[in-house]
Amino acid sequence: MRMTRLRKLLVPVLAAFVAVGCSDDDDDPMGPGGGPPPDLSGTYDLVSFTPPGSTTPIGPPIADGTFVLNQTSSSDTEASGDVDLDITIPDGMGGQNTIMESGTYTIRSDGTWEQESTTLQTVGTYTLVGSTLTVIVTDPPQAATTSVWQRQ
Repeated sequence: MRMTRLRKLLVPVLAAFVAVGCSDDDDDPMGPGGGPPPDLSGTYDLVSFTPPGSTTPIGPPIADGTFVLNQTSSSDTEASGDVDLDITIPDGMGGQNTIMESGTYTIRSDGTWEQESTTLQTVGTYTLVGSTLTVIVTDPPQAATTSVWQRQ
């Protein structure tokens, strides 16, 4: 008797879980999970940027930026390519700072992000939902940022 009740409770729960897992919605995140990582090639405009040491994101018109990615290789679990980054943010004293980086990036199916640029190497995570790319840099700690980009 207990087993029958348990089955009656579990069947709807499992059916709902399977239905959610099988969704083909275009807004499902790409990247972290099964299969090869997405091709991130394209030009992206800055949506928001959370600078190192801050918890407050800033975006246009206060901050402005462009992120250009060009995938050059891909395998079952990893993709890499060239990156150009240009962000202009307020310096806190009435002026502006410009961050310009060129180099390479590597993404993996598990959602990890690595970037080797002209001035430093960073590690973090990425997600792509529709045409919105989010990159969270966690290491090195002094470069910890969150940036959100919209593909043009």
